[in-house]
Amino acid sequence: MAERLDGPSMLAIVGDRTGPSMWRVFQPFKRLEERGYPCGWDFKSAPLLGQVAPAFDGYVLARMSWPLSERVFAASWFAMLRRAGKTTVYECDDDLFSPALSTRAVELGQAAGRSAEQLEEDRQSRLWTLRQCDGATVSTQRLATLVRTLTDRPVVVVPNAIDVPWFRGVLRQARRTVPGPAIGWAGGQRPDRDVAAMAEAWCRIAAADRRVTFVIQGYVPPVLMAAVPADRLVVLPWLPLERYPAGLVEVDVACCSVADEPFNRHKSPIKAYEAALAGSAVVATPTVYGGTIEHGVMGYLAETADEWERALSDLVARPAHRAIMARRLLRRVERDWSLAENLWRWPAAWAQIAEAAGARRRADYDRVVVA
Repeated sequence: MAERLDGPSMLAIVGDRTGPSMWRVFQPFKRLEERGYPCGWDFKSAPLLGQVAPAFDGYVLARMSWPLSERVFAASWFAMLRRAGKTTVYECDDDLFSPALSTRAVELGQAAGRSAEQLEEDRQSRLWTLRQCDGATVSTQRLATLVRTLTDRPVVVVPNAIDVPWFRGVLRQARRTVPGPAIGWAGGQRPDRDVAAMAEAWCRIAAADRRVTFVIQGYVPPVLMAAVPADRLVVLPWLPLERYPAGLVEVDVACCSVADEPFNRHKSPIKAYEAALAGSAVVATPTVYGGTIEHGVMGYLAETADEWERALSDLVARPAHRAIMARRLLRRVERDWSLAENLWRWPAAWAQIAEAAGARRRADYDRVVVA
């Protein structure tokens, strides 16, 4: 039986069309609207946003911030919302707040010419925005633990969930072109250390088994590019959000690898969900994926190059075993991590935050009256 969808009407305000916006706003809000729930979303820059916004009980600010130059305007906007009794919810599914983020941005070449001082100002702007809100929704318990050190407002975990019908609809339109067996990795820009042990395993397997093709979708880590022969490496381009699952049909064994460090520990295992829906068996790091992959049952967990090599070689050599593992993980994704099964979590979180905000406003009013 589907959970009831009760809670305040909410408008999400987003600043981009990235994967986090899709998982955390575009897809859940679409499905909520289809179920008749009063919600919607729009871009921060939308010209008519101010005319639409008053119709809602509150706002979800997805990874939003206001630079210092706009702080006076933003402070007035938040004050107006509080006077109107509107609920504001900060939404994020990554660590956007730790000081180490500036170092990471410089390391990955993501600073875009900004100085260390400017990067720190960006981080402080996100912190300021978080602290203006009545609460926050985050995707993992670890991230919630971090965010709770930064605000005294409620922080509610709403795990990432995957829109199974949409995902399968995209896959049905895709056609495989890469010969198997194929081992693959997909992801955005990250340091080589996230995939270094996996890359060493790819190198060994490439030398031992000439049947294997290797697939990279999205960002191409240099360490992976150097690990395998160029004539056995297929690099797939970035695809639009509406079509990106299509590239996953090219892979028989999907690799989900992150280094065991603070930024990664706050991430969610949604890449394993995607691989399962695409029919791939999964080898993953215990970091992030340890609570998702039951080792030896639904896939393999690996940290060292030797562990990666053994796991990947086993799945390449035994197609039937590979298919069984992939099917087991798929069943768990369908049962526990589909958007349909978890849709109620969004309104429930908003209701919890709105109730706490209302209680706080009443307490503030009572203090003023008594004084």
